[in-house]
Amino acid sequence: MKISIKLEGYLKYKYPSNILELNYSKPVTIRQILKDIKISSADVFFIKVGDLMVKEDYLLIKSNEVKLFPVIGGG
Repeated sequence: MKISIKLEGYLKYKYPSNILELNYSKPVTIRQILKDIKISSADVFFIKVGDLMVKEDYLLIKSNEVKLFPVIGGG
């Protein structure tokens, strides 16, 4: 299954590519994907799969696009 990762906000500039594609032969969690692409979960505020907002333990069982949104800093 093919997983497309799309980085939003400042994540586009912090990491080398704003769209990454990974292939997995079995179901995978968002947590494992973040580990594989070397993105810190501390940088990610929320995660969307399609129209769903999900947590890191969400299990992907088919090809999907995953959008990662950054923590929004403020003062």
